[in-house]
Order: sequence, then C-alpha cells, then structure tokens
Amino acid sequence: MKEWMACLSMLLLGGLQTATGQMQWWPTEVSTTTGIWLAEGESRNQVDGVALGGQVAWMTRATNGWAAFFRGIEHGGFIGMHRIGASAYGWQPQVGWTLRTGQSALVGWTFSGGLAYNPNIFDAETAPDLDAAGSHLNGLVRLGVTLANDSPVGLSLGMLHTSNGGVRRPNKGINTPHARLTVRLGETPRRRVDVDGATMGAWRSAVGLAIGARDHGGFGGHVYGVQELFAQTSFVWTPRYALTAQAAVSHHMALTADPNTDAPSDTLASQPMDRLQPGLSAGWSWMFGRARLDLLKGGVLVNPTPGFGKGYNKAQLFMSVHPNLDVFVALRFSDWRADFLSGGIALRWGRSEKECLSCPKWDL
Repeated sequence: MKEWMACLSMLLLGGLQTATGQMQWWPTEVSTTTGIWLAEGESRNQVDGVALGGQVAWMTRATNGWAAFFRGIEHGGFIGMHRIGASAYGWQPQVGWTLRTGQSALVGWTFSGGLAYNPNIFDAETAPDLDAAGSHLNGLVRLGVTLANDSPVGLSLGMLHTSNGGVRRPNKGINTPHARLTVRLGETPRRRVDVDGATMGAWRSAVGLAIGARDHGGFGGHVYGVQELFAQTSFVWTPRYALTAQAAVSHHMALTADPNTDAPSDTLASQPMDRLQPGLSAGWSWMFGRARLDLLKGGVLVNPTPGFGKGYNKAQLFMSVHPNLDVFVALRFSDWRADFLSGGIALRWGRSEKECLSCPKWDL
C-alpha cells in the first residue's frame, strides 16, 4: 500500500512540475466521496464507519457530433482510493474510465467502469468473515446523476458496485450509495468528436465470441470456463438509443459439476451437447459514438446453470477499435447474482457512426 501511494505522489508531483509544458500530465479535477456500505447478512458486523474516498481524473469535453445528442459529454480516466466502511477490508485502490452527459444542462447522467483492488479478502482459515470479496481484483461499476455540470464545483449522487462477476466466490459484492463532490482545477479541455452518432432507423448487427469464467463453489470452489457465441441486431430508434435482440449459445463448463457435492462429475453433463445453453434475449442500448452499453433480459432454452433459473439478465459494454471491430466485456446475472463474466471481440456491419446522415456537425 505504501508503494502504491508513493507512485501516486510521484505522478502528481511530476504533473505539477511539468504542468506548464505538458498539461496532459496534470489532472483536470479532484473528487471526494462519502456514503455507506449496504452490507448483507453477517457482513453487517464488519461495517464500522462511513465509506470515504477520493480520486483524481483526466477529463475531456465534447459538444459536437454524437455528443450533441447528449447535450455535451465529458469522459476520461481516473485513479483513486476508497474505504468501503469496514476497517477489516482496508482501503481499495481504483482505476477506470468515466462518462458524463448533460454538460450544457443542470442535470446529467454519469457512468464509470474500471477495476478495484481489495487488499483483504476471504480465506477459509485466516479470514472466514470477509465473505464480501472472494478475490483481490474486482470489477467496478458506478451509475449516478450529476448536478451543476458546467460549474467549477459539481455534485453527483450514485451507486458504486464492485465484484468479480462470479469468477471467484464468495462474491457477495460491495454496494455503496454515496455522494461525490467534484472540483474542476481549470477549464476542461475541449475537442471535436471525429466519430458521429448512429443514424435513426438504421440497423446495426454483429457476431461475437466471448471467453469467460465462473466459480461453481460456494467458497473458493472449482473455477469453470465459459465460451459464448452470439449474434445480435439493433434498430437505431434515436441517435442515442437502440432496441437490441440477441441469440446466443454458451458452452458452460459449470454444468459438469454435481450441484450437491460441488465436485466434477463424469455422469452429469458429460457430453458436450449437454453443456450447451442456447438463449434468446432483448433489451435496450445506449449509443455513445465509439462505445455502447446494452442491457438485455432473456432466458436459456435448455440446460440452465445449476442454482439458477432459466431467466437471466445481461449487461454488455462495447468499445469500437476499428470501423467493423469491437472489443467488449459482458456479465450475465440473475436476481442480482452473477452467473459468469466474459470478454471478447465482435464483428459489426451496417451503417457506421461516421456515415451518420442526421447528426449535428456544429459545436453547442
């Protein structure tokens, strides 16, 4: 932990010394947060104070192209520290990316995704009470609303969630509603958007391959791989939103475990066809130029995961790295319990953002 703080201090000092010549090294804003961990079950006994945190961020702003449909956006990377409200878990270093909308309005939305490191986690022998985190490295997601977007000081109210997506359990996850106060250190750098928004009425389709994993054991059991092939299509309803449908086939290796003993079984789902989960889902997509977020709801047709029903929810975050190629991460979950986490690549076709015929080309 001391080494991590030393590196952060050197980074900030280096940015201060070179701020005149290399402004990109100096953060554009600093934030502080406070809230409360909504612990469940016996984890409530670990809560001994409020959640606290702080971070620095390097943001840029845009108001033209697809960003105009969201009344201006800010986005950029951040790094920070967070105390979840329990001394037994220590401080949680975090790194990730934030997107804010409504920069020309009083109220907007904010989304953050990234990674969090938990120094203290569950261990059956030495730390059996720390069952909120089963792995050191966890994913981070934050959703919220922001106030006073275009002022030097802003306020955000949101929910922070960290978990490993079921790759290693116990994985109760950490949910923290909190308030964030942000101070901009100067005018946020502005830049034009080269990639425009999606054309209304257009169809966007893709095929993707994902590789993932989940832990079938209740407390640090066997880790099984998941492979998924999917095809999906989206109808661009507005330049901001799309309606999406997906057909997928998952090869779910957790189906090779006996649900009663949590041990690999030669008789349960021993054939590859018994481990396949065909599924259908549909939902809503947010179009952010090079990025998009899909929230889908559906179900598997046969061979549901042990301990899960046939219905599931799915969240997917895509980032374009080429006009016809995306990288993505996805989480499939049911009743707020993670089934598996995956990532992969997707090939897209259909009218791209740069071919948008209805996008504004001016700055607000």
